[in-house]
Amino acid sequence: MIDARTRLLLVATAACLGCGDSTGGSYTGPGTTLKVMTRNVYFGAEVNASLVVSTPEQIPPAVAGLWAAVQQSDFPGRAKLLVDEVVAEQPDIIAFQEMELFRMQSPSDFVPGASPNAEEVAPNGDLLAIMQGELAARGLDYGDPVLVDAHTDIELPSVDASGATYDLRMTDRNVVFVRPSISASNPRGQDFANSFTVPLGGLSSGITITLARGFGAVDLLAGGVPFTFVNTHLEVENFASIQEGQAQNLLDALAPVAGQVVLVGDFNSAADNSTTNTYHSVTQIFSDSWPKVNASDPGFTCCTDITAAALSPTERIDLVLYRGKVRPEAANLAGLDASARTAGGLLPSDHVGVATTLTVGQ
Repeated sequence: MIDARTRLLLVATAACLGCGDSTGGSYTGPGTTLKVMTRNVYFGAEVNASLVVSTPEQIPPAVAGLWAAVQQSDFPGRAKLLVDEVVAEQPDIIAFQEMELFRMQSPSDFVPGASPNAEEVAPNGDLLAIMQGELAARGLDYGDPVLVDAHTDIELPSVDASGATYDLRMTDRNVVFVRPSISASNPRGQDFANSFTVPLGGLSSGITITLARGFGAVDLLAGGVPFTFVNTHLEVENFASIQEGQAQNLLDALAPVAGQVVLVGDFNSAADNSTTNTYHSVTQIFSDSWPKVNASDPGFTCCTDITAAALSPTERIDLVLYRGKVRPEAANLAGLDASARTAGGLLPSDHVGVATTLTVGQ
C-alpha cells in the first residue's frame, strides 16, 4: 500500500530540521480553518512488560507471546472502528501514533548486536497498510501519508507453534495523512537523544534492545497559509527522566522552525502535572488548545484496556499544541462510545482520540 511517493518521503527524513517555512512567520492574511485529529492506535502489546526475562532461553517464547498479543488485539477489526471515527470527524489532518510494522525471517539468523534485517511482512503486520486499505474502502481521499517517521527498530528470535525459531522485527512508526487540498513538503524525522537500552536475558547475555522515540515534521500549505506540522510520541511516565529529556530534545529541535507550528501527539505526561514535568515544560513554549475551548472539561484520553467493559481514562496525555498565529476554535474527544467494538468485543484503542479545529495564520 506504500508507493514510491511515500518511499521518497521516507528517504527525505534526512532533510534539515531547522528549515521551517520561508515566510519567517511574516504571513498576514485571512487565515485558514482546519480540523486536526491525533490518535494513538495502540499496536496491541507492551514491549517493556512482554520482554522481562532472566535467561537467553526465555527470549524466544517471550517474543512469541508479544506477537500473539498483537494478533489477538485484532488491529484489522479495530482499524474499522478507528476509521469510523475519521468518518464522523472528517479531519483535514490525521496524526497516528504506534502504526507498527512487523516483519519476519525464517530460519532465524539472530546475532546479538546485529542490525535488524527481517524483511518479510508478517500476517496483518503492516498496520499502516491495513489503515490505508480501510480508509480507501470508505472512499476517504487522504491518499498516501505525507509523513512516516520510524524510531524504535528491534529484532529478536521467536518461536512458532511447531517449535521452529524465526526472527521477529518490530518498527515503530508515526504517520500523518492530509486531505489532497493541503500541499506537503520537506518531510523529516529525528530520534530523540534521550532513549534507553535494555539488557535482555541477564546482564551477561550480550542481548540488548534500544527503545527510541522521536518526532516527525512536515511543512504544509493550506488555503494559502504555510505552517509546520509535528507529530510525536514520548516515552511512558514510568521513565520520567528519559521522557523529560525527550521533551527538551523536542523543544530544542523545534526552536529554529519559523512561522506557525502545530504540534500533536501522545506526550505520556498528564496535563494536570501529576506525573512528569513534560507537560509543564512543553506548554511554556507551546499553547494547549484543549483548555482554551474546554476549560471545565478534563478531557481524559488515557488509558483503558481494550477488553474492558467500560471506558475509564484518567489522564489527558494526547495533545494538540500550537505556536505562532494559531487560534483554537473547538475540540472534542473521539472514540467515547463504549459500544463501538470489534466482533470480538475489543475497543478501538487504549486511548481516545482528540479532534481540534484550528484557525491558522490569523
